[in-house]
Amino acid sequence: MPRRPGTHHESRPTLPIETLRDWYLTVCGGLSPELALHQIGINREALEANTSLDPTVDRVRVAVVGALRRPILMDRFFEIVPLDDAKPGALACSPMGEAVFPEGDQVLRPGRSPEPGEEVILNNVVSTRLGKIPDPERFGEILQELFRQGFGRERENA
Repeated sequence: MPRRPGTHHESRPTLPIETLRDWYLTVCGGLSPELALHQIGINREALEANTSLDPTVDRVRVAVVGALRRPILMDRFFEIVPLDDAKPGALACSPMGEAVFPEGDQVLRPGRSPEPGEEVILNNVVSTRLGKIPDPERFGEILQELFRQGFGRERENA
């Protein structure tokens, strides 16, 4: 159910909510020019209180709740930016732990970029299982090698 960002009257951030291990539900709080195209911002207090995400290591996939998801090889991974007074505009969009996206995200993901108030899933499963995710090209190479190794073992066992 979509919620309006910034309309909560509680003092402690309540988002994101871990729904499954390493999957977090939050709301899109808006867009900010203070973030680079590969970044997603979340209130620092909310990250620390409500998640086990480590911004120095973890990278997340983002999906709008109810929308079709892209294949993993076509998806982008976002660096998590803990929002504080250093990025006041973005922080204003994340008072309760809402996700803030970079301006221009809607150009890179037309029809897939979340709108303010829409629920989004931050999926950290790949980062948790593989460690720090490298740039997209290197990540694709790693996946291809894993697939090759997996297919090779199946043929040997047959």
